[in-house]
Amino acid sequence: MMLAFVILLGCASAPERIASSAAEIRTLAASSRDRFEAVGDSAGAAEQGEIDELAASIGVDAAGVRPTTPAWMSTVELALYVALAIAAVVIMLQTGIGTAIRRVLGWIPQRKRSAAKLLRESLDDPTKLREAVAAARTADPLLSAAWRS
Repeated sequence: MMLAFVILLGCASAPERIASSAAEIRTLAASSRDRFEAVGDSAGAAEQGEIDELAASIGVDAAGVRPTTPAWMSTVELALYVALAIAAVVIMLQTGIGTAIRRVLGWIPQRKRSAAKLLRESLDDPTKLREAVAAARTADPLLSAAWRS
């Protein structure tokens, strides 16, 4: 998916491709003209000169071409941006960076706050220890299964 993202964003526009091709044609025409002149074929050299001039005018005209993006390409580009954002969020959550960011921002879910409050109270009042254990087992099914085994 990332390869498709790079390819779509790295593509040259139509005017750039036209100008590049015109420059290559001019280079080839100049090389051919030199060879025609070396063998003494003035008609071939003149023809290559005309090709060179036409390619030069194509290069100039290419500057006036307005590149357009197809509607489907905009949609694909938007989908790739969304996929990239989702991948970044998943990576942050899987590596633990998301937890660190939530801690720095002070965003702690209400369930975690109430569980922490219950545990704090159980340290002060041992009778609430049973409630804290029950709440922890209720919140985490794996802990509850491990507790029973």
